[in-house]
Amino acid sequence: MPSGRLVEREASLAQAGAALDRLRAGSGGALCLLGPAGVGKTTLLDSVLAGAGDLRLLRAAAGELETHAPYGVVRQLFGRALADLDPAAIDGLDGIAHGAARAAVDLVLHRGEPVADPSVMLNSLYWLLDGLAADGPLVLAVDDAHWADEASLVFCQHLLSRAGELPVLLVVAARDILPERRSPALAALVAGSGRLDLAPLSVAGVRSCLADLGHAELSDEMAAACADVTGGNPFLVTALADLLGTTDVRSLVPLAVVDTVVQRLTALGTTEQALARAVAVLDSAPLRIAADLADLSPEKAGIAADRLRDAGLFATERLLGFRHALLRGAVTAATGAATRDDLHRRAARALAAEPDGLHPAAGHLLEAEGVGDPWAADLLRTAARAALADGAPQAAVDLLRRAVAEPPPAADLPALLVELGTAELHAGDPASVATLERAGRGVSDPVLRAHCALGLSAAYHVGGFYERSVPILEAALADLGPEHGDLTLLVEAALVAAEISVPGCFEDARTRLAAHGELAGATPGERLLLIHQASVANATLAPIAEAGALARRAIGDGATPEQLASPFAWSLARIHLACSGAYDEAAELCAQGLELAAREGSVPLYAAASVTRGWAHLWAGRLDDSGTDFAEALRHAEVVAGGQLVRLMAAAGLAEALLGQGRLAEAVATIEQIPDEVATDPNNATGIHLLRSRGLVRAATGDHEGALASLRLCSERLIELDMDSPTWCGWRVAAVESLWALGRVDEARELAATELAVAERKAAASMLGQALRTVGEVAADDGIAQLERSVEVLTGSQARLQEARSRVALGAALRRTGRRVEGREQLRIGRELAHRLGAAGLAERATTELALAGGRAGRIETTGVAALTSAERRVVELAATGLRNRDIAQRLFLSTKTVEVHLSRAYRKLGVGRDGLAARLAADA
Repeated sequence: MPSGRLVEREASLAQAGAALDRLRAGSGGALCLLGPAGVGKTTLLDSVLAGAGDLRLLRAAAGELETHAPYGVVRQLFGRALADLDPAAIDGLDGIAHGAARAAVDLVLHRGEPVADPSVMLNSLYWLLDGLAADGPLVLAVDDAHWADEASLVFCQHLLSRAGELPVLLVVAARDILPERRSPALAALVAGSGRLDLAPLSVAGVRSCLADLGHAELSDEMAAACADVTGGNPFLVTALADLLGTTDVRSLVPLAVVDTVVQRLTALGTTEQALARAVAVLDSAPLRIAADLADLSPEKAGIAADRLRDAGLFATERLLGFRHALLRGAVTAATGAATRDDLHRRAARALAAEPDGLHPAAGHLLEAEGVGDPWAADLLRTAARAALADGAPQAAVDLLRRAVAEPPPAADLPALLVELGTAELHAGDPASVATLERAGRGVSDPVLRAHCALGLSAAYHVGGFYERSVPILEAALADLGPEHGDLTLLVEAALVAAEISVPGCFEDARTRLAAHGELAGATPGERLLLIHQASVANATLAPIAEAGALARRAIGDGATPEQLASPFAWSLARIHLACSGAYDEAAELCAQGLELAAREGSVPLYAAASVTRGWAHLWAGRLDDSGTDFAEALRHAEVVAGGQLVRLMAAAGLAEALLGQGRLAEAVATIEQIPDEVATDPNNATGIHLLRSRGLVRAATGDHEGALASLRLCSERLIELDMDSPTWCGWRVAAVESLWALGRVDEARELAATELAVAERKAAASMLGQALRTVGEVAADDGIAQLERSVEVLTGSQARLQEARSRVALGAALRRTGRRVEGREQLRIGRELAHRLGAAGLAERATTELALAGGRAGRIETTGVAALTSAERRVVELAATGLRNRDIAQRLFLSTKTVEVHLSRAYRKLGVGRDGLAARLAADA
């Protein structure tokens, strides 16, 4: 309000003051100031920020035409902070420009290489903020957030989800629009922040406000009339104060106050009216730009601007703009639609020539109807490519849809539709299917058709509709030849990926892959085909060594471009290698991927490497390590494209790791977090692993009928896909255990024999040893021969948990047949191994059996490094190399606070400080 005094906002100010006090104490948070236009959000925000006092402030305000400018608000927030530093200071700001924050700094300063991955930018912006907050608490304020671009809002949402990690208070002021009209990110901000809802003023509040504006002698009747006409809206009350005495207040209705103020414009000359219309279209602008749009000289425009300020329409700042959005909206509404469109198109051409004018120009075109202008279509397309490069696919979608509506020249439309469909795919928009199908109908160029088919197949695969991809990719492949180079192989690889996932098409995929013979893995297309050859070898009864050899050829030196094709392809190659029994090698390759992810800030690669290494650790029996990896993958699944796939694989693995550790309740909770319709979706091939894990968990709870139902469904899916291989998804061993528990002995023995037969053919030590143990445990005789062979097969392999299980099973069988001394030896070895691997349930069983065999179960001490959790050990190992906490946090995609907690616990367990970590690790090794 003009007087500077807030009326009836004491409760909101108290709540904001408490948040600022918590910030001073080191605790971050978020506030959201909500209310209708004119209710005083900006005034309240100013008062809140004034109360910040000594705290550092970064502030931004969104504009109506900036909604589609990617990271526009983010650039405002951080640009001002970085603008105060010279380049040397920026580079020295806690290593910010060369660490995980480098991409964010480049974005804000308009330099460096673009980053197309939204998750990379979110991670980088987080670390930029972390670096800026290193010198003390920060307040981030965003005004008019309902107009903010979606990419900036997503960052604010990301910050909100990590509010407890940084000493940062996010304060957002937004118009209280209908919930269904809020963008997903804005809705999340409103729901997750401390809300300060700004109510209209009471009659007493209106009287107090008008008194501050020089109208202290108002009757009760007049105060009530003013409250009625303004609806208690503070801005309208202020505007009405100027009209008191010149207008019959009782003749007005709510919002007519604004119209009455704007009517003053008609009393001014045509020069002022033209400038007002131009500024209404521009939102805010320098005098020269507004003058050009209004067809005025700078001198005449300056005089007109002063008259508009005197009339109470323009704000007093040097940059031309209306005193309030309600006034601008009224002038805009009074301008004819055709005139507005013409002004927007002219503004676009004027701003396109300005530095950093690309997105502002595109924003004006988004406000205007298309007129078939090729220049406009090209500018929108250019802006969309820039948005994609900045990691803002949704902004690119909006721009490309507007470019299609322009429309462009007919010859350019198919390629534009392919770009739009691809952007929609990146944004997770289901409309990508319809767009790419439309593009495919108009494409004649074989290369463009191939790219369209690749995009369309990716869109189909998101929904699990692999069968739709097959004919489209077949048609695209038929038009390609050797002259198209690796594109031909890429299309064929996509076709094979679809055929593998479609019932009845598996043989077609095998035939296609066999025709390529021995591939060298020299190109991305060859590497993808090698990965699919490994998939076939893994999914069939071919010896598993074949899959391992093919995977190694695809992976090459571990840094080949196959890892950049997609995190899924990167992960699949290493999964096949792990399935071959090379768990340690696969885990080391995943560690390299995690290091690459840390250097690039790539959250998708970090999630993919985590879930893949989780399976390698799980199959090796390193339960704590695998659980940590799966938990990390789940923590990031929501912010990566294809996150559902990561979520399903990580949840399945985590449940099995928790079961192995004896943490049944947590395993049940992990499985139950995945809805039934997702787990049982027939279009989702990844769901087979979750079905297997569900069977294991249900069996552990005693629900063996439910376990068999899940495992039966898993079996049916595998048979449909012709992939019933134990190394692909082994379900029979779990089913045997449930059948045995239900007393269905003959069925259990028959299924165990079937599993042994296929395991013999696969020749995978882990699967063969497990199958032999299962047959031995359900055998009609003592089963010792099979159990002894199981131990023999597993000894020396990397499947240490399977070895421990077989040794305990053998020891128990020997004890039962009276060979107690031999049994005790196997039980001791199995117990110690189970303990080292964290298999609490197995270790407890071994302890019980050992006592029955007459042996003493000595206490196994857990001290030193062995006492650390997997997560603590990873932090300690990096700290021992001399890395700072912030560097460790960036490497492990954790917060610095989390690293500090892990180290504090580790110091207590190890009995040393940071300086003693390296020596303690070496001693325990």
